[in-house]
Amino acid sequence: MVRVRLFAALRDAAGTSEVHLDPGPLGDLLDLLKNRFGARFTEVLGYASVMVDGERRTDPARQVDDGAEVALLPPFSGGA
Repeated sequence: MVRVRLFAALRDAAGTSEVHLDPGPLGDLLDLLKNRFGARFTEVLGYASVMVDGERRTDPARQVDDGAEVALLPPFSGGA
C-alpha cells in the first residue's frame, strides 16, 4: 500500500489526514483522490507540492511503489 498524508487545507477538504491507496502511477493516485474528495480538494491540490518519499515529484507517469509515502503539502503561511 501507498501511504498518502494530507496537510492543512487538503486535510480539511478531505476530512482526514491520511489515506492508503494501491501502488500505481502518481497521476492515477492523484486522480483517485480528486474523485474521492471533490472540488475543493481538487482546487487546493492544484497548487500543492507533491512529495514522494521526501522528494518533490511532478511527473504524473512516475510509478509510486508499494510502501512509498506521498505527502501533499499546500502552501503554508504564518510564523513570527
